[in-house]
Amino acid sequence: MTRKLMVFDLDGTLVDSRLDLCTGVNLMREDYSLGPLTLDTVCSYVGNGVRRLVERALSDAATAPDTDEAVARMKTHYLAHMLDETSVYPGVPAALARLHEEGLCLVVASNKPEGPSRRICEALGLGGYLDLVLGGDSCPNMKPHPEPLLAAARHTGTELTGAWMVGDNYTDLGAGRRAGFQRCFCRYGFGVAGDETFDLAVDSLGDFADAILEAPEGS
Repeated sequence: MTRKLMVFDLDGTLVDSRLDLCTGVNLMREDYSLGPLTLDTVCSYVGNGVRRLVERALSDAATAPDTDEAVARMKTHYLAHMLDETSVYPGVPAALARLHEEGLCLVVASNKPEGPSRRICEALGLGGYLDLVLGGDSCPNMKPHPEPLLAAARHTGTELTGAWMVGDNYTDLGAGRRAGFQRCFCRYGFGVAGDETFDLAVDSLGDFADAILEAPEGS
């Protein structure tokens, strides 16, 4: 029997990375003699990949910096600080362990580049539960395009029937909808659902594990 596929977003779903993202953004802004942005402002810019984050974070510059250069600066600063304050949300390791022990296929699909995504998962003790980690540069298109989710199914040999996309942002829900996945919205994250719909909303990843593992056979 093919294992059921569970795809998870990373930032705002498995890990709380707000402070380190804010640090990376504001160090990049400092390079351009711009003042710091608030944590809430930076969080509102997250979700569509690093390039879009940088463009939003520099939108108040009198003269727009070269985007490629700014992205490179952001990546350098973030890589130096991405594990300073980032931590797993309460209950995440236990929830992943339960799902893993039941034989489910667990994949991370983030819009953060693959390298940092893998490094965070390994450093915070999540890697052992995961079958695959995909980042925003792993496929030609990132969420809300369905391609990362379809790639996850293809690379793991799992079927789309019964698959779930779990995330805190409209990009996750949109990707899940387009891929034909069931969708779980994580209310505890720092993203927004926007106009996207979902099949389940949870206040912890443990709630999602409960819902999946207690569901009637075949559902």
